[in-house]
Amino acid sequence: MDCQLLEFSAQKSEKRIPRAIQAIEPRVVWRILAFALHILGASRKSVAEVLELPEDSVKTTIRTILRDGFYAFLDRRVSHSSQPGTPTIKTVSQITVRQTDRHVILDFGTDLGELAISVANKIQLRVILLSLQYSQLVSAQKVASILNLSVAHCRELAKDLEHGDAEQVIDKRRGQAQDLRVGPEQKAEIIQQYAARVITGRSTASETLAEVVSETTHIRVSPRTVRWHINKIGLSKIKTSLPELIQALKKTP
Repeated sequence: MDCQLLEFSAQKSEKRIPRAIQAIEPRVVWRILAFALHILGASRKSVAEVLELPEDSVKTTIRTILRDGFYAFLDRRVSHSSQPGTPTIKTVSQITVRQTDRHVILDFGTDLGELAISVANKIQLRVILLSLQYSQLVSAQKVASILNLSVAHCRELAKDLEHGDAEQVIDKRRGQAQDLRVGPEQKAEIIQQYAARVITGRSTASETLAEVVSETTHIRVSPRTVRWHINKIGLSKIKTSLPELIQALKKTP
């Protein structure tokens, strides 16, 4: 099947996926998307990148569906009735995450309550969030924004944690603190480049922004520094709202 003639809309996708997640368990939605992209011809690596899932998880999902058929799409948290072939899905509330000045709070739903983790407990916070991410209970984007890391780095850490112990996710980086000390010119350029790229629909990846800002200001700025300032200023929160605001202002007399 040739899908090149189909027209895809990122804006419509951003609206439709949350609606699907409200009607279907999130893990089931991602399995459907992964399998659909696979049978349409996408490579497993491409599917993993688009859906921001570990490649091993995508491979396992596809292999399980091809082996077990339709019921492999269903959430593993199910209880089967006495009649064979009639699974009853146990409803589980989606985990939501919010952050305060002192805590990261995991809301498991009205029945299970909340878990508050102090932001000072960095290892505990990493282990719990990355474990939930690997199990696809919390999105990689949300974990990345809380831990001040890139989505790609969070995926790697979650994979390492699955195959090792908590020491796998301890931040061993040294000598990077100085990179965070950028001047007003670099900060202004980060904001300007980020906003311009959001408006025009171009990449806002920290690696791309770091390269442009370094070239423009003639001061080396690392991707980690760019991510740190984007999260500190809260720029990631305007990625969707900024284009909408601009369109609304254009229509205002």
